[in-house]
Amino acid sequence: MIFKNIDMEAREILNPYFDLVDYEACEYCFNTLYMWQHLYKTGYYIGDGFAVIVAEYEGDTFSILPLAKPEDMPRVIKFVVDYFEKENKKIYFRGITKEVVEFLKENYEGKFQYTEERDLFDYIYDGESMRTLKGRKNVKKRNHINFFLKEYEGRYEYRLLDENDFDACLQLVEEWTSNKEENNEVSEEMEEELIGMKKLFANYDILKDRLKIAGIFIDGKLEAFTMGEYINPNMALIHIEKANPSIRGLYPFINQQFLVNEFSDAEFVNREEDLGIEGLRKAKLSYHPCRFVEKYTVREV
Repeated sequence: MIFKNIDMEAREILNPYFDLVDYEACEYCFNTLYMWQHLYKTGYYIGDGFAVIVAEYEGDTFSILPLAKPEDMPRVIKFVVDYFEKENKKIYFRGITKEVVEFLKENYEGKFQYTEERDLFDYIYDGESMRTLKGRKNVKKRNHINFFLKEYEGRYEYRLLDENDFDACLQLVEEWTSNKEENNEVSEEMEEELIGMKKLFANYDILKDRLKIAGIFIDGKLEAFTMGEYINPNMALIHIEKANPSIRGLYPFINQQFLVNEFSDAEFVNREEDLGIEGLRKAKLSYHPCRFVEKYTVREV
């Protein structure tokens, strides 16, 4: 089996397979995989009615959930298991759902060790709640937004961004990162994320049929931007959200406006994982997720 790199040429090949499934985890989206391909060396293989995605983590090859119809999943999982065995590699899955864990336990008894990866759980929110922020639980978010609207009345603009705005986005990221450095919060993930963002910006002319990027300008200066897309017909996936942290209410405002303007009919919103970062977990929990996309790592014993 020859796995091809997930590059821009792979987009038209893989998107029909992503559209074939209704997985909710952020990994099951071309733009996510393409954004992080340089880090995980992600590749793909097209089989008979399915696609297999493999990548590397800490020197080991792993597979995420194959892209296949539910009725084909047993034979495709066997295909992946056979691949690892032919390559004399320990079988290794990441980002696996609870349903597939149960299937593996039943059909491959005693073969695997299963690990619940809480740091990688995706946060799922009710779309309407995120757009309206109604109720007592969201009163703090509303207060922050109301402060922003009053403080910057007549001075802000929300709009979709294009190639002419991406230099301003990168400038904002540089300022945002400098703020993190001052507080000793810069991580390797942030540096890799910047590389991924640049890849999306560079290919936006092709990606814009699905990927939406929006920003908020204050006095003509970009102070926040975000990007996302539909991961399936009723769920929006938010890839990136950056804002000037010194502007009170800006984060909740762009969060809300992006959903109101670009994902008005999304029943659910996936805002990805927290990677075990304490501040990020606190921020994501503050929006009161309605559930999580649970993910499991599966390793051959």
